[in-house]
This record gives sequence, structure tokens and C-alpha cells, in this order.
Amino acid sequence: MTAIETKYVMGHTDRERRRLALQASIQNPLTDSFLRRAGVSAGMRVLELGCGIGEVSLIAARLVGPHGGVHCIDIDEEALEIARGRVRSRVMTR
Repeated sequence: MTAIETKYVMGHTDRERRRLALQASIQNPLTDSFLRRAGVSAGMRVLELGCGIGEVSLIAARLVGPHGGVHCIDIDEEALEIARGRVRSRVMTR
């Protein structure tokens, strides 16, 4: 059996990451509402596949609070590092 190579059509570039951040700035209120209606709440554990720079992850983390958790996975290692940095900066400002 051969491995299937998968690619994100939009690419894994800084430009694409900026596009995702801009898109999220518009969609975050809808995403928050969607996650709440889906039942994401305090104390839950959430797995996000394809988290990118962590926009949805940060919303989920706020909803699950300090007694819950969010685990994020993405094939773009640079995007994951950005997401980690965003989480660290949020923790430091508390």
C-alpha cells in the first residue's frame, strides 16, 4: 500500500495564515455561537483537527475554561507554532 499525499489546496504560507486570521476575525462571533449551540461548555475536553493558527481553538478554550482542555492538531508545523504562541500570550496576560 502506498501513502497518499495530502495537500491543503490554499497552501501553508504566511499569506494563507494571514488570510485565515482575517477570515476568523469576521467569523469568530458565528463560531462562538455555533460551539455554544453544539454544547461546548465548562470542563469539557475538545479535539480540533486542522486547527491552523488556533482561532477556533482559542474560542473553545475560553468556553471550556480552566478545568477543560483543548488539544489541537495540524499538519502545518509553522501554524501550530503560531497557535502555541497565541496560547502562551493569552496565559501570560491573565
